[in-house]
Amino acid sequence: MTLTVSAHRRPRVSVGIPLHNYEQYLQECVDSVLAQDGVDVDVTIIDDASTDGSLALAQRIAAQDPRVVVRAHGTNHGHIATFTEALAVGDAPYVLKMDADDVLPPGALRRSLALMEAHPEVAFCYGYAQRFQGATPVGTRTAVRRWSVWSGPEWIERRVRRGHNVILQPEVVIRRSALTQVGGHDERVAAASDLHLWLRLASVGSVARVDGPVQGLYRVHGSNMHSTMHGGFWRDLQARADAFGLFLDEQGDRLPDVERTRAALARTLARDALRLVQRDAEGRIELEVPAQQFLDFARTTDPTIERTAAWRRTVRADGGVRTGRAGALVRDLEDKARWRVWRRYGL
Repeated sequence: MTLTVSAHRRPRVSVGIPLHNYEQYLQECVDSVLAQDGVDVDVTIIDDASTDGSLALAQRIAAQDPRVVVRAHGTNHGHIATFTEALAVGDAPYVLKMDADDVLPPGALRRSLALMEAHPEVAFCYGYAQRFQGATPVGTRTAVRRWSVWSGPEWIERRVRRGHNVILQPEVVIRRSALTQVGGHDERVAAASDLHLWLRLASVGSVARVDGPVQGLYRVHGSNMHSTMHGGFWRDLQARADAFGLFLDEQGDRLPDVERTRAALARTLARDALRLVQRDAEGRIELEVPAQQFLDFARTTDPTIERTAAWRRTVRADGGVRTGRAGALVRDLEDKARWRVWRRYGL
């Protein structure tokens, strides 16, 4: 396994940064991209009609570095159109969409592109993205433990069995040829358009991960897209169901057995809905809609769930939700195991 890129040909990556009222974060974001070693980068900042000083700052940054250009929307185009535009910038063989509030750790692009140069079948590559609040972490882990490479159908099956998006965003590099083949974000599943994009990319190539180092820094704050536009357990559950469903409807014929995959997805989503009801009953989360709505979703999605022990532990004979912490220890252990698998293997 080679962890360095050719000394004679530095890989090129085009970075698109959608921007809307993130003046306080933009400079650090762009600096972290321009400081990447071992690769050539060009940066396009796309200001979507910001009302703060974002555009003026972007223009000052571009004036100081010829690798940076700025596009400015006179009117707000919305996040999906701007995200898709960000993915289409430049002409490099590799593409990264970088949200303006996130940060790239040193060496992240070099590590990802070393893998992708060695594996031309890979449609996109990701790694561990560390969430943070406040000051940006420094001295993050850089040692590569190994490369993981999955066939597209295998990675999709793993996503179906988990039911969640394991990717935050700043840790992803996409091969432009694969992106051209599948297109950008889809308005029809706006709340989970990133998950839908990863599934489509996996349908045309392999998926890889750089295991070990921190490959992206995901800033958590009150104005995050996911905490504003995409917030709420019910909306998230529906969004994931819609993204997976649309993908299977339109690209399912690329999978070995789409009907088996649909059945597995139904089981996963139904059990996830039931798990949310359990955590609400334990007082760990607060559902924004009645628990009965989640139970109805579970029953409709996978009618066999009513015959499971998990259902009987959660739902009384009269249809009401049991309260208390029965099974909470097991669910705690499951959650911790899931987190460790995600952190170490990206699954």
